Amino acid sequence: MFFWMMLLFRTWAEPSSDFDTGIALLKDGKAKKAEQVLTAYVNKHPNSVKGWWELGWACWSQDDFQGALKAWEKVETLDPGWKGLAKWKKKAQTILKYRGDVYVAESIEREAVGASVSFAAAGDTMMGTTLYKGKRGLAKGNGEEIFNEVDVWFQAADVAFLNLEGPLADDHLPQTKCGPKSTACYSFRTPTRYVKALTDMGLDLASLANNHSMDVGSRGMKSTIDTLDKAGIAHAGKYGDIAIIERNGVKIGMLAAHSGSCCLNVNRLGEVTNAIKELDEKVDVVVLSFHGGAEGSRFRHVPGKTEIAWGERRGNVKALARAAVDAGADLILGHGPHVLRAMEVYKDRLIVYSMGNFTGYRQFGTRGGFGGTSMVVEAELAANGVLKSAKINPVLLDRLSRPRPDPKAAAIKQVQELSDSDFPNTGVKIDEEGNLSWGQE
Repeated sequence: MFFWMMLLFRTWAEPSSDFDTGIALLKDGKAKKAEQVLTAYVNKHPNSVKGWWELGWACWSQDDFQGALKAWEKVETLDPGWKGLAKWKKKAQTILKYRGDVYVAESIEREAVGASVSFAAAGDTMMGTTLYKGKRGLAKGNGEEIFNEVDVWFQAADVAFLNLEGPLADDHLPQTKCGPKSTACYSFRTPTRYVKALTDMGLDLASLANNHSMDVGSRGMKSTIDTLDKAGIAHAGKYGDIAIIERNGVKIGMLAAHSGSCCLNVNRLGEVTNAIKELDEKVDVVVLSFHGGAEGSRFRHVPGKTEIAWGERRGNVKALARAAVDAGADLILGHGPHVLRAMEVYKDRLIVYSMGNFTGYRQFGTRGGFGGTSMVVEAELAANGVLKSAKINPVLLDRLSRPRPDPKAAAIKQVQELSDSDFPNTGVKIDEEGNLSWGQE
């Protein structure tokens, strides 16, 4: 997220060439140089609240959260009521809580022990939006028809998971993301009543860590959380939002990571792994949901390096997923590229690098091809997180981007080819029925 975008609309009362230069550098993504210029500015103008505030953002943009806090403490001294100060100070303090070196667990259990828990998981899910298309952008009723041909897989599982791609919020909340003349910006808002489609399908866990969760601002995020809470659906997303449920006597915890400011960051492995360590001390099975990787059909492969989408660093997802397992995570569920990606079993833990689009009602995944091919992943885990069995259920999105069983099973062929290519030693093998097998790495 480009933090300066939230700041540049403010009209400053005391224009300064040094200050303006610092802001321009932030806008251009030159945070280090901006820090130098703004530091010089506040040295000359030590009582400039605006200078200290923007210096904090220059530090934040470089992941220097201690530097941001130091600058904002000066803001607090000068103007305790500065708008946004309390919120962003708290967020910086939360991030620092997880800062540190990448955590590696002393040992990872490799033999299945205890009761079993079954999962059913799917990727990017946007059930319709009133933005831009009005009522045409919504399925009839409460969206019951969206999942009615695939819900059996979720209902049969102990734990059902989706990445909820966009807020559950009603029309009184305006979108805050896209400009009025934007032609390359997507913003979603699904009415809260559509939560019934999620409860009907048996959803247990929802990830809110993605680039659309804040499409109608912080009020939209609150609306989503309140709606899911009322429906009894656990969720993970923003810092401190952790899902913990229990099934078959097994306690399951989920964290969610993304590349924006809302959540655990896919680019900061120390942060993610230390959060996993903390959660692993409280539960039996740890699930990490991540929204990462570049987007689109040109980016179906896992490259093993940091990926960029829309100018934003979207993580080195291979390094992220494996570090998560090394830290104690037991099931890694990836999404974000809007296409299927490879699957591997690493240290007896299943990693799904992208589950593709699951529904983007009248918005995305409606033209077939790679974006219209999807799947529901089933996985059975032992109580200590060891993978016991897994399966792919192939899905094809119809012309409205509703998920339907795919009789041609395109997902099996795609995931097998990608797994063979990207993970020749640890990639899964998939039979014609979708059942997974794997070797010992």
